[in-house]
Formats: sequence, C-alpha cells, structure tokens
Amino acid sequence: MNTTEHIQRAETLMSQGNAEEAEKLYGALCRMEHLTVTERGVALFGLGACFFVQEKYTAALSRLQESWELLISGMGMKAPLTTRTMVLLSRTQIALGRLEIGMEIGHGALENLMELYGPEDEQTATAAFFLSAGAYQFGRLAEAEKLTLQALHAWEKLHGRNSLQVASCLDALGKLRNVCGEKREGAEFQRQALDIKLNILGEHEITAASLGHLGMTLADMEDWKGAEALLARSLDIFEKLGADNNAEGTENFRKTLARCRNHQDKESNNGQDLAH
Repeated sequence: MNTTEHIQRAETLMSQGNAEEAEKLYGALCRMEHLTVTERGVALFGLGACFFVQEKYTAALSRLQESWELLISGMGMKAPLTTRTMVLLSRTQIALGRLEIGMEIGHGALENLMELYGPEDEQTATAAFFLSAGAYQFGRLAEAEKLTLQALHAWEKLHGRNSLQVASCLDALGKLRNVCGEKREGAEFQRQALDIKLNILGEHEITAASLGHLGMTLADMEDWKGAEALLARSLDIFEKLGADNNAEGTENFRKTLARCRNHQDKESNNGQDLAH
C-alpha cells in the first residue's frame, strides 16, 4: 500500500471503532522516512486520535502537538486539517486538566470552524459542545451556557429537535441550572432531554441513567413522590438490562430511592397522627 492507502485504511479502522488496529497502522506510518510534512502531520494526528479514544491522554498530547506544528507549517493555521487537530488537541489538554491552554486552543479552533463552515455545521456544533464542557470545568458557567446554546441551535437545525445531540445539550443546560441552584429550571431541561431519549432509545442504559439523574434532582427539591417514581423506573430498567450492578450511579440511585420512601412513610405517619 502507498501512503494514501495506509491513511485511508487506518481511518476506516477508526470509523469502525478499531482504535488498536488503527494505532498500529498510524504508528507504522509515523516511522516512515519519506513522508511529506502534511502526510506526517496527518499520520501523527491519527495516532494521537487513537490514543485519545483509548484515554491515553499523555501519549495523545505529544503526537497531536507535533501534528499541529507540522500542519501549520505545511498548510497554515486555518486549514481544515490544522483546525481538526486543534479541536482534538484542545480536548486532550482539557482531559489532562490543562484548562487554560485547552480553552485557548479550543476557541481558536472554533473561530476557524466558524470561518470555514459557518455556525450551523456539524463540526462547528460539536466543537462548541465539547468546549462548553471545558468552560464548565473551568467554572466559566456563563461561557459554558453560551457555547451549549450555540451547539443546541445548530443541532436543532441539522438533526431536528428529536435527536440525541439536542438531548445532550438539554442535559448540559440542566446541569448548569442545577449548579446555579435553579433546580426547577434544571429539572425541566432534564425532563425534555429524557423525553427525547425515551422516544429514540426506549429502555436503554442511557435512558435509565437519565431517569435516575432527574430523580436525584427532584429529591434535592424534596419532591419525594416524583423522585421515587423516576428512581424506581431507572433501577427497574437497569435490572432488566442486566446492568444494575455495573452501571455508574446505581448505588446512589438506590440510596436516594430508600430516602424518598422513608420521607414518604414519615409524611404518611404524620398525616395519620393528625387525623386521630
């Protein structure tokens, strides 16, 4: 295979979710001596992407940084391939806790994407959404909300309201509202996201998790009855799927469900005492 065929084969493996095999191909490409600057930059990006999806962030960082530098020299700062590398480099920096540099690179990538493709493009929306998560970690809640809304509006036009992309944005907005103490608004965003997931996925681990998280929010609002119904349904789905002991958060869901039932028992007993 020539260099282009190697890259295409590696990209196909990545698209199929086979990062380990793609890593071998990209690694072999990076060891070749005859590559052009752009080819080496693309190969290093691919290798960095393989490490990223396997959560090997330190290994990903060095490859993506070198790829970025090569692509800048070979294609320019605003080229599509350079920008693609910036997006993943930003996410890697943020994953490693290097928020300031990660956000700086991410904003540069987002500006490039806006110029290249406009605000209602899939790549632009995706970059805005992931950058919003970095802003949230940084404590920049207003910025996180602005970026989330940017992604939401784009994805609504691209995929329609009834889409998992929109549901992800609604969940993120709910989380932001909850952190700000606006639990009622947060719960409403979570409920909208849940309705979309139920419509698309039905009884699925993702849906069960959303039921549980909304139940936790209602419990924080002392809506014990509403929280109990959601948490019980969440745990029932997890059990049906055989994931009740492995899914993240199920132990907290169980504890909160018990607390909800305890509060309702107390309220019931108090009501009976008053009746007598």
